[in-house]
Amino acid sequence: MLIKPNIQYLAFDDRKMILYGIPLVALVSPLIFFGLSFEEYVEAAHLEIPEGILYTSIFWFYNRWLLITLRRRYDSLTDLVKRFTLQAIIILVSAPIISTVVTFLLAKLYEVTPLQDFCDPTLSQGLAATYFLTFSCLLLYDAIYFFHKYKEALMEKEWIQKAHIQSQLDNLRNQINPHFLFNSMNTLMNLIPEDGQKARSYLGKLSTFYRYAVSKQEEATVPLSMEFENAKIYIDLLKERFADSLEISLPKEVSKHKHTLPLSLQLLVENAIKHNIVSKNKPLKIDICLSQDERYLIVRNNLQRKIQPVESTGMGLENIKKRIAFFTDELLIVSSANNVFEVRLPLINPQTR
Repeated sequence: MLIKPNIQYLAFDDRKMILYGIPLVALVSPLIFFGLSFEEYVEAAHLEIPEGILYTSIFWFYNRWLLITLRRRYDSLTDLVKRFTLQAIIILVSAPIISTVVTFLLAKLYEVTPLQDFCDPTLSQGLAATYFLTFSCLLLYDAIYFFHKYKEALMEKEWIQKAHIQSQLDNLRNQINPHFLFNSMNTLMNLIPEDGQKARSYLGKLSTFYRYAVSKQEEATVPLSMEFENAKIYIDLLKERFADSLEISLPKEVSKHKHTLPLSLQLLVENAIKHNIVSKNKPLKIDICLSQDERYLIVRNNLQRKIQPVESTGMGLENIKKRIAFFTDELLIVSSANNVFEVRLPLINPQTR
């Protein structure tokens, strides 16, 4: 068939429905709306069926085109009322005009041919049939559309839940990353003979960090203040290793009413260190702050890519993006400009959890 399926706006391929629907509607319409007896209908079938197919095809494709056009412009769920209202107004005005034009053309056809029109419906019958079939067609499309969207939403929710469970396992593995653990143990070994008290303090922070990492595996979100407290510990551990080669700034206060994904801040800092040079000559500067409207947690760093790029699948940021979608419609924003790499992580309102 030459008809484009337009699945993006219809949510399904309607070509088979068109193929069977138009003849079916054309067959039953004269009996239902125009008061023809079965005997009259059989006698006039050779004219009524082609005429019905013509009417039905015109209105079906017109309504389909209108539906797709309006969905292109008003695709958001927040625009449903606007779309339905505009759709109803356009149909109420245009349907009688189209019907009148088609009827007029058919009447002219009957005048110049020996064909006789057996069915001459009244104005009210014509309008009733036109409006009923038009709105029934649109209702059918909308019902199928929302059913498919509902199924997609359920599948998306299930996928996000699975991704969240998988991310819990990934986070646990990442926190007990052999490289981080090896570096931490190496730092501790160097501290023990140099400064026993500092070594004990370092070990206490390391223990606290891992306790948080393990204890928050079952929680979908955590208070932002709690995540920041853990981030401070993590930064202290990093500073012991990198000293002046790493500069990280944190806000003095954070909102007590916002939540975020557990270990997300640590992951973003780790991501910056992983992909950039961290040295005394080229210190890595990471700035962590909140947006003015407190909708985003911002992590930005100066770009100084390693000469030999670190192999990365990008799954860390992708994982955060999918997990955050479960709690908010705001998107994770990643940008890179003027030698600055920036990630904006949407914050979560507890009531939307």
